[in-house]
Amino acid sequence: MAALFWLRKSLGAVFILICGFGIAYGMDHSRTPHVQVRASPERDVAPSEVRLRVSMDDASSVERIAWDYEGDGTFDAEGPNLYVQTVTFSSTGLFAPTVIVTDKQGQTYEATANVRIESPEDLQAALNARWRGMLAALAKQDIEEAVSFVATRKREVMRHDWAVLSDHLGEIVNLFSVPLQLTDGRGYRVVAKAADPLPMGETRFPLEVEFVWESDHQWYIKSY
Repeated sequence: MAALFWLRKSLGAVFILICGFGIAYGMDHSRTPHVQVRASPERDVAPSEVRLRVSMDDASSVERIAWDYEGDGTFDAEGPNLYVQTVTFSSTGLFAPTVIVTDKQGQTYEATANVRIESPEDLQAALNARWRGMLAALAKQDIEEAVSFVATRKREVMRHDWAVLSDHLGEIVNLFSVPLQLTDGRGYRVVAKAADPLPMGETRFPLEVEFVWESDHQWYIKSY
């Protein structure tokens, strides 16, 4: 049986009813302006300079913009044109920068971002713990445990490579068992390096390890 289509306009929206199911299409958002706030970077080590930017569907209707930088209930700045703010976060923690936009009709709209600021020493320690955990697993010839420290998308590749090099895992561990120093603590990809280049035959190899932050709130090794 052919589907029955019924088009009806209501409250600025077109609804398509297909076999009894309604789908909103062409919604007119002018009645509920969309406000969004973005933070860059969303994650960093202290002290961090974070750029906060608010956007709204209809900027011409804005009367006042009020900012609560840390999300603690205290407004830090307000005015008619404060679309962009640069804030320095000196302490560590999870912050929720909040903006309230008031339009010329007196209606208010709120948006919030998330900013995570970490201690560089704590982050470096966490990265080194992951690095040592991977190497300890390889030292035991436990490839499955070793890949648990690797970024999800890289696990199959590393599992294959370590299986091929299974007779040399001890040599790999001896070569790469060095402490790492954090060099880039911004964003969801960070980098740590060995203080000194690693000896590889007659050459010395600069070791750089890239970590990524995954959805379970853990750092994983993407490459080295």
